[in-house]
Amino acid sequence: MYKILKSCIVILVSCNVLVAQDAKLDKYQDSLQNIIKTSSVISDKKEALFLLGEYIVQRNPDLAETTAKNLEANYISKDDSIALRRNNYIFAASHRWHGDYSTALDYYEDIHKYSKRHDDSLDIAKSAHFIGSISMFLGKNVVSQKRLIEAAEIYNQIGSPTEKAKINNSLASFYLNMDQLEKGKDQYLKALRQFEILKDSSGMASVNANLGLVYIELGDFKKAEMHLMKQKELNVIFPTQREMGFHYDFLGILRQEEGRLEDAYQEHLKAFNIRKKLSSTYNLCESNLNMGEILIKLNRYAEAKTYLKDVFNYDEHQSLNQQQRAYELLADANKKSGNYLKALENYESFKLISDSIYSKESLEIIAEKEAQYNKQKKDVQIALLNKEKQLLDKEVSQSKTIAIITTIGLLLLLVLVIALYKIYLKIIQKNRIINKALKDRELLLHETHHRVKNNLQMISSLLNLQSKYVTDERVHEILQNGRNRVQSMAILHKNLYVGEDLNMVNIQNYFEGLVENILNSYNKTEGDIKLEIKAKNIIMDIESVVPIGLIVNELVTNALKHAFPATTIELPAISLIMVELDRDHVLIVKDNGIGIDETIENKTESFGQRLISLFTNKLKATVTTNTSHGTEISIIFPRGN
Repeated sequence: MYKILKSCIVILVSCNVLVAQDAKLDKYQDSLQNIIKTSSVISDKKEALFLLGEYIVQRNPDLAETTAKNLEANYISKDDSIALRRNNYIFAASHRWHGDYSTALDYYEDIHKYSKRHDDSLDIAKSAHFIGSISMFLGKNVVSQKRLIEAAEIYNQIGSPTEKAKINNSLASFYLNMDQLEKGKDQYLKALRQFEILKDSSGMASVNANLGLVYIELGDFKKAEMHLMKQKELNVIFPTQREMGFHYDFLGILRQEEGRLEDAYQEHLKAFNIRKKLSSTYNLCESNLNMGEILIKLNRYAEAKTYLKDVFNYDEHQSLNQQQRAYELLADANKKSGNYLKALENYESFKLISDSIYSKESLEIIAEKEAQYNKQKKDVQIALLNKEKQLLDKEVSQSKTIAIITTIGLLLLLVLVIALYKIYLKIIQKNRIINKALKDRELLLHETHHRVKNNLQMISSLLNLQSKYVTDERVHEILQNGRNRVQSMAILHKNLYVGEDLNMVNIQNYFEGLVENILNSYNKTEGDIKLEIKAKNIIMDIESVVPIGLIVNELVTNALKHAFPATTIELPAISLIMVELDRDHVLIVKDNGIGIDETIENKTESFGQRLISLFTNKLKATVTTNTSHGTEISIIFPRGN
């Protein structure tokens, strides 16, 4: 269900300005068009065209774009950068309301660069806000967070109450997009209070719709329906078809969660029929996705697939979030209708896009940026507290010089004690917030290692599954070797997320798990091979352990494949030893097999040998080989690499 929430909840971010469809505002449009037709004053016509384009861009994006082109061709000088920027906002909005987010993003990026060059803080914040919102639609989470926080930092200092409310609404959507439900809910409630103070009906409608979806995810259907009905009431004030499309779609999601599938289908169908007639292909694709999901639940798989495939016919907005969800639902529909090969293909496409959106690197960048933003807000709060304290100290000092009556002195002392106690309580609260942030970061790292391990396990399973359909022994061996290499890294991440330290690895435990996996892949047990693993009390960082694990994987695999021909060795044995010296680590892998054939060494270097050479070079290691009693390979590399 939450995948629905993530793809739908951000749609209202940019819908804070709703255009009424009543006669008064239609007269306003008519008056502007009359000035354009009749006025002989060029400056008046130019301003009327600007006002018309800005006014109609949501209601009629095509006419707005035509108006902007007219301004660009006939009224704006190439040297008039302020007018060009204003006109670019109209171009950007017309493409945005068409659902062409990629082109809109290009316009907003140009505006943002211009505003940066001219140090126009409010315009930097305005363009950054649009870039952040659109990037969220497209699945570019790092860019989205960077620009939304940039806008929030400026608005927190010099923004109007309306701008602060809007950025809080957008930040709430970002938190939900990153699976932070409670944080998103609190941010929406904050934005709702701000819009209520401003009596901004369109803003309240937007937040109420989003809160409805939040409470659906939290399982509080009563509150969800209350907020969605509140949105519908507010839409009566600004009755546009676009907002009613949102209302029916969100109500359909609620009915799905309540188990009222036929009612849900009717609500989604209403939204779809509205959006077919509107300009935004992005919103139409949202309806296609919701129609596909409800039809799957109604066992109408063929119809569901038709709606879902239609999502890929609209590439102008290039939304990774929508493509990800479409592939996931197609995989479900094909699986339930018995087309398992197609389901697997769809699932692989879903996983590929999902990994690109929520990669380890992007999650780390987002967590770091969030921590910096929170720290900045805390620093500002602490600075204000310090300033308050300084003022209080000054007042106390001045009061002491003029204080004569003991009662007044005692009263001032009491005020000072109370103020300091409040400061003390605030500092304690700030420390609790910081500790919570650190725990959240640790949880995120745990989850990251867990997901990386799961993904590597999935790759390993796919390689193993593929090898079962391969008859060529050479190809089978290559797939098996590849699986073992992937598995070596999966075991490493498993050791990290189950351990106490998220960056350091216990080598003894890691080697034991690694060798056990290699033996299993060759159908060997410790009864077939005598094992000796000694690496106790050695703890290393993850960057060093990755090449070491791959080297050990290759050496142990080679021993199992080549060192013990049938019936040649009575009791095959493999030793894996690692010791720490003052400046170096020493890794020894040896067996009691037949030794390395000199003629084999002179042949073309294998892929495994290349890997060993590559990773020993990375470790700046010295490698020696002794074949007097079996094969013994010693690798010495500096500590700290």
